[in-house]
Amino acid sequence: MIKIKSVQQLKRESKGGAEYFILLRFNLRSTKWIEWDAQNRVFDVINFINGSEQTLTENQLMDQEWSDIGHAISCGWLYKDC
Repeated sequence: MIKIKSVQQLKRESKGGAEYFILLRFNLRSTKWIEWDAQNRVFDVINFINGSEQTLTENQLMDQEWSDIGHAISCGWLYKDC
């Protein structure tokens, strides 16, 4: 498992897509598929908990009104599942 420490690292790690999780209390996980689309400069996200899909810009990814991923990165809670 790899801790994601920045959006730039997430872009590098998610080229081609990969499974990630936000570590929650009591070792629970919020699992997501994240893929960086460099051509369109967006992240494609599938939330496994409910099957919802999002296409987010970097700013939207970091905005808690759009996604919890940016907050998780800032707090050190986002991991790539290897």
